Amino acid sequence: MIDKVKKTFFVLLEAGLWNKHPMSDLDFDLTQAQWRELFTIAMNHTVDGIVYDGLLFLPESQLPDKSLLLEWTVRVDRIERRNIWMNKLISHQLKNFEKYQLTPFLLKGQGLAQCYENPSHRICGDVDWYFYDRQMYNLVNDKLRNAGVKITNSPGYSISYVWNNCEIEHHRRIFDIHNPFKQRYLKNLESAEFPHRIEFQIDEMTALLPSPILTHVQVNAHILKHLLSFGIGLRQLCDSARVCYTYHDSVDGTRLEKIYKDLGIYKWIQLLHQLLHQFLGLPRVYLPFPLSEDLNADWMMEEIWQAGNFGFHDLRVDLEKEKTQQQRVDSLGRLTSNFTKYVPFAPMEAIFFPVMQFYSRFVH
Repeated sequence: MIDKVKKTFFVLLEAGLWNKHPMSDLDFDLTQAQWRELFTIAMNHTVDGIVYDGLLFLPESQLPDKSLLLEWTVRVDRIERRNIWMNKLISHQLKNFEKYQLTPFLLKGQGLAQCYENPSHRICGDVDWYFYDRQMYNLVNDKLRNAGVKITNSPGYSISYVWNNCEIEHHRRIFDIHNPFKQRYLKNLESAEFPHRIEFQIDEMTALLPSPILTHVQVNAHILKHLLSFGIGLRQLCDSARVCYTYHDSVDGTRLEKIYKDLGIYKWIQLLHQLLHQFLGLPRVYLPFPLSEDLNADWMMEEIWQAGNFGFHDLRVDLEKEKTQQQRVDSLGRLTSNFTKYVPFAPMEAIFFPVMQFYSRFVH
């Protein structure tokens, strides 16, 4: 992580993430090609809106050339417009759910965006709904089928479909925890935390979000799931950092620490927290519990850096072939490699991840 472009990228990402002037002795004197490379990296990790916010702290003399700055500004404008569109779409779906007295939880996405200084600059993807009641889950899916909507079963006890040109997912489980022996524990945790759910206004409707404790576990388990498959981008790490910061005063850190230990992912969580502190600038005081000393997580950041957003920009694989075939290449090799990397830190998750991903394709 000694390349000047990388250093500059992380300085600007941190500035945008925490809405503060860059604390660095860098001169930001990059060539036009280097600025272009930095812009591409930001896009590959879907944090170009956040890095743009950091860029605006720089004096005019240190900004990239006007053509790139204009291109970047236009892209951020599109991000803002898509967020407005997404909020209206979610509001519309909530109205439809309300007709059938359905009250699902909104996961990730626009709910997490509320943790940011500037929610409209977080890139939004698809919409994830969690139906905590099996009958509720079946009812809404039947309504969609009867309306002629094409539904696809997805791994992880989920279904997906396209609605108004947006990818929507319905989930039967709130957590990406694959150890089957922990499912009862997770259900009990969910029930205990249900009264602490969060409400927030989105366009004309009120959406339900999981409690701060559940949000911590849900967001971080989701990151681990993708690291065990094909990789994840820095946007998801930013989500985790902002959750730590936003819900710091709402979470019992000792209890959360015990939950991670009970789930068998505590060692990996410590690696994650090290990344949030070391590379994203999250102050230790906002971590929910103390960080282990002498912890080296550089290798994990290097893996995330190379893989890019969900592994779609990993130059270690034949991306052209992947694009042509429209499917993952060298899946077994990549999954095996990730198993080897993470099994020491989350052994039961590493073991059961491929098993449950396969099994859940056929059981809904």
